[in-house]
Amino acid sequence: MSFFELSKILGFLLDPLNVIFLAVLSATLQLWRGRRSAALWLLAVVCAACVVILVFPISQLLLIPLEQRFPIPDLAQTKVDGIVMLGGAQQTLITRDYGQPAMNRHAERMTTFLGLARKYPDAKLVFSGGSGLLLHQDVSEADVVKLFLKEQGFDPDRVLYESKSRNTYENAVLSKSLATPKPNETWLLVTSAAHLPRSVGIFRSLGWNVVPMPCDYQARKDDWGPSLSLLDSLQDIRYAAHEWIGLIVYYITGKTAMFLPEVK
Repeated sequence: MSFFELSKILGFLLDPLNVIFLAVLSATLQLWRGRRSAALWLLAVVCAACVVILVFPISQLLLIPLEQRFPIPDLAQTKVDGIVMLGGAQQTLITRDYGQPAMNRHAERMTTFLGLARKYPDAKLVFSGGSGLLLHQDVSEADVVKLFLKEQGFDPDRVLYESKSRNTYENAVLSKSLATPKPNETWLLVTSAAHLPRSVGIFRSLGWNVVPMPCDYQARKDDWGPSLSLLDSLQDIRYAAHEWIGLIVYYITGKTAMFLPEVK
């Protein structure tokens, strides 16, 4: 089993929504078998967990250390030689079905990249994203980006597309091979703020000292009140848990040199 396949299975098993579903399913099976006390205990645990998630800012506590790791850089006196954007904002199957570029909740990666590309017309542009799906490797995020840029009146041929990567590590490896950055060049790395710690760690381990360009913030700095939406909180926890688990796994497997990369 490859690292990619194992990561997908692990991600499914540790997804908070899936954990809740499996717990409720297990409770149902316990009731069917006549084990009422075991079923009630499982349901009580699920209810207690949901109350904790609603009352306490769990998602904030998980997201803020990731999102605030790297500040938005001051580029006023900086010559930007290149910009690389990582995939993850594109919905490939919806795009294929309807012929329109479809984005998910991380669409700000796209708008940030497009804004920077227009601000730095001489910069080299790279997009990195194939398919992170287990069963649909025939469609790539790069195809969605080309369609999006064309619809926005931006020349898609200005961008170099890496369309084979399936995860963040492959993003970095294949992007470096495509971009061939020089040691004295300044490259911006565009991705979600919470995704930057893992991404920067990988790029640095490959000898590519990119400048982190955070976007797509999901957590407010000063909002520590109860949540009004269990689903929204669970989605944020799932997103944050994915990044924290990724940091641990990538560090243990030697894909990053530090658990959390330093702020330079």
